[in-house]
Amino acid sequence: MMSKGHYSASIFLDMYSLDTPLQVNKEIDRQFIQLHEKLMGMAEEAISASQRSTQLNNETKVEILEQERHRIARELHDSVSQQLFAASMMLSAVNQQYDQIEDQLKTQLNLIEKIINDSQTEMRALLLHLRPVKLDGKTLKQGIEQLLKELCTKINTDIKFEIENVRLADGIEDHLFRIVQELLSNVLRHAKADELEVYLKTVRETVLLRVIDDGIGFDMSEKKSGSYGLENIRERINGIGGNVKIISFPEKGTSIEISIPIVTGGEK
Repeated sequence: MMSKGHYSASIFLDMYSLDTPLQVNKEIDRQFIQLHEKLMGMAEEAISASQRSTQLNNETKVEILEQERHRIARELHDSVSQQLFAASMMLSAVNQQYDQIEDQLKTQLNLIEKIINDSQTEMRALLLHLRPVKLDGKTLKQGIEQLLKELCTKINTDIKFEIENVRLADGIEDHLFRIVQELLSNVLRHAKADELEVYLKTVRETVLLRVIDDGIGFDMSEKKSGSYGLENIRERINGIGGNVKIISFPEKGTSIEISIPIVTGGEK
């Protein structure tokens, strides 16, 4: 039993205890009991160390993942995004000579321009996903406003927003901030919207987030209406006691309303 690490097995405890008759002789029995107690102590320390190691490893993994997200985002921004921008500028220069270009070549250039524009949009959406998922000391208002102001300078979509200084538990604020990132990424990648509105406010004992776009929308009666990660967002919001209301019509845009109750014990 001991060789297999079963130091507390009943057969061993029955054989060696200060309350049982001698098994070999008093000194050997005493040393054997001390050895048992030491092994039990070492086993407990090993379990404790393993748990600490697991926790440390998990923290290290999170830290490594965050560093990797930053690295990939930086490389995408500094290389791929810049190359797409340069290609867009070169294509723009070619298009200035549009009258001198043959019809077949014009079609190809228009296709290339669309590919580049779509790639730039996709890149911005990917960079949104790679942003830090935590607020890191910022309020939810500061985090969302910074995100939206950056987008205003990078995309042609007209963005309107009103963000109140709502307060929730830190974990829920980080969760909501991440969901805002995902919703904005969805709009960039799929909606093809000209206008985007984002509102965050407190209504009685509820925090209300609304994201509205005038994009292509979708048919909610179709099974794929839960695509673009909206079903995933719905599940995550339901998991923290909130609700999600989605309204969308083809070619009419999409409205997403998220409500989260303010729990007294969770306020800061």
